[in-house]
Amino acid sequence: MRSRTTQARLSRILNWYFQRIYRIHEGPGLLPWYCDPARVGHFALAPERLCSTPSAEDLFKLFIAMTMFQALRDAVIVQRQRAMTRDQVLDLSSLRRLSRAVSVHQCRAFEDPQYFANACNVFKHGARIDCSRHPGWSCPVKRATELYHRMGDMGKLPISSLLYQRHEGLFGTGLRIILSNSSTPEQRATKVIQQLSQVFRVGTKLATMWTSALSTPSLAPGLTPFFPAIQGDELVVIDTNVSQSIRFLGNAKTGVSYQAQATWLDYQAQGIDLKAFDSGVASYSPRMVQQALYWYRSKSNRVAIADPCASKQTRCNTCCPELCPFA
Repeated sequence: MRSRTTQARLSRILNWYFQRIYRIHEGPGLLPWYCDPARVGHFALAPERLCSTPSAEDLFKLFIAMTMFQALRDAVIVQRQRAMTRDQVLDLSSLRRLSRAVSVHQCRAFEDPQYFANACNVFKHGARIDCSRHPGWSCPVKRATELYHRMGDMGKLPISSLLYQRHEGLFGTGLRIILSNSSTPEQRATKVIQQLSQVFRVGTKLATMWTSALSTPSLAPGLTPFFPAIQGDELVVIDTNVSQSIRFLGNAKTGVSYQAQATWLDYQAQGIDLKAFDSGVASYSPRMVQQALYWYRSKSNRVAIADPCASKQTRCNTCCPELCPFA
């Protein structure tokens, strides 16, 4: 049963989102963040690359750019991405460059994606990046670890992605088979997300984020080559902000698992007609409800766009003050 209080709170948050964010900072007429050089520097993917059938190279680059958004504020990550040179970005996100680097390397860990996950033991201790298999050798994993500026094994992620591309066509042949088969859009989405989740340090959230970006026309009109084979309006990305919102709105009864929270959000979205807020979006879209929660709860993102609420000195009751980061 849907609580009237919960639905009312969601409606106020959605009203805020469609008045303050949608068509102003994202959506129709605007470049998505991953296509905007002003936001992500050399990681930006030219919009025309997504208008029809993107190459495996393009999809890989987008995937790596998105995997950087783990456990740090978005503002911190985009600042790091803008600061990277073209060569640094290629070292981290070019299938061709990484494939060449792996092909000439003598480490046997690169032979198989599943073996690689356990066999590669690159570590980071302070500024030192090395491994016990081939100490002192340079390798693409150590280079990626340096560029990620994160924990020691994050550098394995791009190489793991590359190896799954080589063995399973993760961004190429294998992906095209999934998108062209006769199953339903939901089954296709599930299969793509499962395949991506094999990659080292990639879970449901990141896999869903990437899949949704390529299949939700409301957020990137004309730049969603997976749609309608996959319908991104029915996908949700549960990050920390969204999870906190769901736990509050659901009175802590929704559970903490990703699937439980996604199911709760989907159920709530079924009771909301989004066309009441904007006639250009789908009537039913848990993805857009999730996006509103993400923006509303994110203090750093709202500060970055100079949200007027950030400078208010008094508490307001027009949206959902219990969830507002400035209340």
